[in-house]
Amino acid sequence: MECDSGEKVKKNRKKSETPDQHEFTESQKVHKKKKKKKNKELEIVSLQTPTDKKKKRKRNEGVEVATSQHKVKSKKTPSAESQEPQDSMAHKPAKKKKKRANVTQADCEDMAQGEQPVMTAEHEDQYTNDQESDLPALLIGTRKRRRKQTGLNEPEVDLNLLNELKEFCPTIESRSPSDINKMIMYDLPRFKEFKKQGITLRHGRFSDAENERLRQNVRDFIALTGVKDATKLFQPKRFPEEREELTKLKKVHKFFEKIAEGIPRPCHDVYSRGRKVFDSGNYKGRFTEGELKLLLKYHTLHGSNWEKISELTGRSAYSLEKRFAQLNTARKTGPWSAKEEQRLLRAVRDYVVTVLKSKSPNKTTPKKVSREILYQKLPWFNISQKVKTRCWSKCREKWMSILAVRMSLGACRGRKTQEAKIRLIKAMYQLQVEDVTDVNWDDLTAVFGDVPPAYVQAKWHQLKISYVPEWKSKCFGDIIDFLYERVLPGMVKDCEELDDDELNVDQKQSFLISDIFRDINEDHCSDSDEESAQKEDDNSS
Repeated sequence: MECDSGEKVKKNRKKSETPDQHEFTESQKVHKKKKKKKNKELEIVSLQTPTDKKKKRKRNEGVEVATSQHKVKSKKTPSAESQEPQDSMAHKPAKKKKKRANVTQADCEDMAQGEQPVMTAEHEDQYTNDQESDLPALLIGTRKRRRKQTGLNEPEVDLNLLNELKEFCPTIESRSPSDINKMIMYDLPRFKEFKKQGITLRHGRFSDAENERLRQNVRDFIALTGVKDATKLFQPKRFPEEREELTKLKKVHKFFEKIAEGIPRPCHDVYSRGRKVFDSGNYKGRFTEGELKLLLKYHTLHGSNWEKISELTGRSAYSLEKRFAQLNTARKTGPWSAKEEQRLLRAVRDYVVTVLKSKSPNKTTPKKVSREILYQKLPWFNISQKVKTRCWSKCREKWMSILAVRMSLGACRGRKTQEAKIRLIKAMYQLQVEDVTDVNWDDLTAVFGDVPPAYVQAKWHQLKISYVPEWKSKCFGDIIDFLYERVLPGMVKDCEELDDDELNVDQKQSFLISDIFRDINEDHCSDSDEESAQKEDDNSS
């Protein structure tokens, strides 16, 4: 009975409550519920990571935008047709996310169906590239993150094998770990075998014998695999339909070791040489005016993407790049002006001074410079950019002629030049070499005295084209024999007082910088290089 009376009292209270009191009690209940929700959200937020917080912020912002749009539109009475766009707007972010998810899944499926990264495929595209990362690594996002991950995943180099490889390549440590591992895999066993046979490794220009051995190795590989064209082996990008099959064949039959058999060079050098030899685009003669215009046009469109320009022109990427380097700065021909020579001298002097400063402990400029710094590994393209009006090959040719006079103090002229030619023919005959690549031009500079090796090469070329008929069809040994047996006796008669004991001349190992760059006129520095070059172009036109 007491319970019944209590329930009646509550009901009576509810009935007796005014509307204001009723609203107040309900607001208290809502307030309590909100407090509970906030406490729960705070607990969840404390457990969330920074990325989860960012996602929640974006979600809340999207909800606020949607609710604000809904409130604005709800003031007007929406029709059935106008209600559909509102629903679509509310669901738009979700649709975008779904589309993004579908796109990434499709991309992953395409990548999984495509070619798998194989060791030999990397060598086909570029021998020195790093190994491609796995599929999950490609989904990370930016290139920088991919590079960092590939750097972390690079295999470590075996120190014992690295020390063995340093015997053949002393500067191997300057290369990346992936390149070192490739050389250990492909080249180290070959180098050891060459050492047992007493064969030393070769560098620089390929000899005729090496080129012929490379061609024979490629012919043998074609006969073994049945590939019809050698271009497919060295230029697989041009044959996308057969590329996967070619990759498998090259991997199974050890393509890189096969083409390098009997050639005492790294596989990378042999492969690079093969790309030039077996590319028909390298042997199309001189560029016509139309081809030069197209080269400039495509370079403005595609930049230095020489592979793309090669596809459009039919020329090899190597020949296009080389021709463009000459074309880009070849504004002027003929005799050099005084201002051009001054710009050339200043450009070479600036480079020599920076090299000497970097080598000196106190970062001061020494007064003397060694002979090798004056002609070895000069940055000719950068020098030509400072000269402005000549290509790099013309700048090199002009500097070597100036240097020969200044190193020898003008001794290489007149009768002494004729005597030096006689000594050069005798020295070449004594070398008993069968290929021009075996000639050490630095050693032959002693025949002329204090001159750069390029000067000796130029004099040998003059002898060849002046005295040997049809020299292009003769081998190197036949040219030497012809000069020694038929040309030399007549030259000796003209120089009766020649002493054979003077075959080698004493050479200086260093020179004063003031002697080599003695006549640089600083007055020419008042005008900038660009202004003076522009004036010369205007005068010539």
